[in-house]
Amino acid sequence: MKLKKVINKKVRNATTISYYGITFKSKLELYCFKKLKELEIEFKYEEYTFELIPSFEFRNDSYELYKKGGARYFGPQRPHVRGMTYTPDFVGAGWIIETKGNPNDAFPIKWKLFKKYLMDNKLNINLYMPRNQKQVDEVINIVKTILDSNKIKREGILQNKKGK
Repeated sequence: MKLKKVINKKVRNATTISYYGITFKSKLELYCFKKLKELEIEFKYEEYTFELIPSFEFRNDSYELYKKGGARYFGPQRPHVRGMTYTPDFVGAGWIIETKGNPNDAFPIKWKLFKKYLMDNKLNINLYMPRNQKQVDEVINIVKTILDSNKIKREGILQNKKGK
């Protein structure tokens, strides 16, 4: 088990850690990863990206503060506006876990837009956002219970089909 620590500037008070060739943005992500593996719950780590707002061209004038070569300037901005995407930490069958110890200022807006994206696209996905290890344990127990319940239901349906 090889761990490597690096300061993570995108997430407040987070330490980037590499574990078995995977770079996690925080210790909480690593903890969640280990717990999911321990309970043999199938998931993907940061493999899905959702486009919350597509990029577009702004045709009106826009004067804003911007950076160029390390200096700050105020003036007209380019018409191209980058889109906004969201990549959840852990995605499984019908659930998403987003570990957030101390979210940055932009995250609450992305989270709301992501919820709207799910509703607009009629995606039936349960969302969980644990903020500490105790909450990760609780969330994983909820997911495990739901998955076990669905497995029992599927097995019952299969047994009923075989009996007919």
